[in-house]
Order: sequence, then structure tokens, then C-alpha cells
Amino acid sequence: MKRLIVTDSTSDLPEYIIEELKILVLPVNVVLDGKTMKDRVEIKIEDFYDRFDSFNTMSTTAVSYEEFALLYLQLTQKYDEIIFILCSSSLSKTYENVLNVHNDFKHKHNCRVELVDSMQCGMGLGLIVIEAARSIEKGESLEFIMTQVHRLAGQVATYVAVPTLKYLRKGHRIGGAKAFLASAMGVKPVLGIEDGKLIVKTKLLGKQKNLLLSLMDTLTQDIGTESVTMAISHARDKTYVSSLSALFNSTFKCKKIYVTYFGPSIGINTGPETMGVAFYRH
Repeated sequence: MKRLIVTDSTSDLPEYIIEELKILVLPVNVVLDGKTMKDRVEIKIEDFYDRFDSFNTMSTTAVSYEEFALLYLQLTQKYDEIIFILCSSSLSKTYENVLNVHNDFKHKHNCRVELVDSMQCGMGLGLIVIEAARSIEKGESLEFIMTQVHRLAGQVATYVAVPTLKYLRKGHRIGGAKAFLASAMGVKPVLGIEDGKLIVKTKLLGKQKNLLLSLMDTLTQDIGTESVTMAISHARDKTYVSSLSALFNSTFKCKKIYVTYFGPSIGINTGPETMGVAFYRH
């Protein structure tokens, strides 16, 4: 039986994971100064951040119906089972477009297709995708994997620390940002995802450069003594990653820590110095 996990590039999966687990990633569109490019295909993530300050306008758009329809027909002829695990429908129209394609063509094939609105983005989504792909490797049933995916979607927690409000001011997808910005005086926001939406979750004070260190009390309270799988996401600045990984390993019962870039979907709204962590408890 041929089976496949499909996600979109907002999952921020490291390249080696994509290759190892044979995950198909649909690239969203990145629009930079009016030029549309496929995320991580026509513009690499390192180039995006190297050139970040040179762009006057930046935005992302979803995988379109037209872009996806032919691929859907090809995949459903090739595979017996496909699970699409996609970015929150509150943050992107990719899920809606994929769902519309599926509804239009589901009677033209015999493939078992499942669509999941993950209610997540970034490595919050990526962690769910990784576990689903590992379950396929183990030969787990479609029903088992779908139960696992929905369980993890409700368990994953995400914290995104934003060192500067400069880019947040331009964002239109962050709940509570306007109220936060009106009262912010040297305060640094920490974003999270709740009910599929990117919101201002808490705030940090002080001049700590590594904002995730300032979140350790919150993370310790959330994680407790349970074993955990984590992901550290960085943008342009990677200098803190190794020390942060060591700290997490010494503080928590980490089964695995993944390290990856924030993609444009989050980076455009939060800036090139953003740092974040996603995790779920076992």
C-alpha cells in the first residue's frame, strides 16, 4: 500500500526531516516587492532573511485552487491513502482551497483522502506532521494516525518571542496586537496560537536579548515533569540555538529537540530577530 503525508511550507519542517520521512510539502507563495515566488523553492529561507531589510513590501498567499488541482489528481492516482495536514484555516486559505479541490474531484479516484485543519502554524504544525509521518513508517492504520493527529493538534503549544514591535505594527493577522501596541512601552510581546489564531499571549519586560530565557518560568510551569518533544525556531539570528538546546535538555525530559527556521508566514509579521519554541507533552 502506498501512503503519503502532505503539508504546506508554513510547517517550517527542516529539510532533512522532509527527506527522511518522505513528506510532500506544498510551497506557499511569498510576495516580495510585488514579485511572487514559491517558498523554499524559488527563494531559499536563508536568502529571505539575508535580504529581509531590503524589501519594501512583503506578504504571503496560500496555495491556490488552480495550483493544487492537477497535483491532487496526480497524487490520488498514485497513492492508496493520503493525509493532508495543513496550516490553520484562520491564518491561511490553503486548507479551504485544498478542501474545495477535494470536494470537486473526490469521486474521480479510489484513494482514501483525509484533510486536517491543524489549527496550528510553524513548527506547531510541523511537530504534528512529523509524528504522523513516523506512524506511517511504523505501519499504523489510517484511523490510528487520524486520532493521533487530532490529539496532537489540541496539545501542541507555541511561543513566539518578538524582540521589536517594528514589524508587528504592520501585521494584520495577530489578534490583540492593536490593543497591545497602544500600551506598549519597551514591552516585548510573546505570541501564541489559540483556536487556530495567532494572538498576543503574554509580554516580557527588560533587556534580556534571548527572550526565550525570560520565558523559562512559563515553560517550566506548562511542561512540568512530563517528557516532551520540542522545536526551537529561529529567524536570522542562530547564535542562541545551541545554548538554548542544552538548557532545554538539562531542564526538561526532552525526547527530541528539532531546530529550524521560521518561514516567511511568521517572519514577515514578526521580523528577522524572532525566536520561538513549540512542544507537546507525551
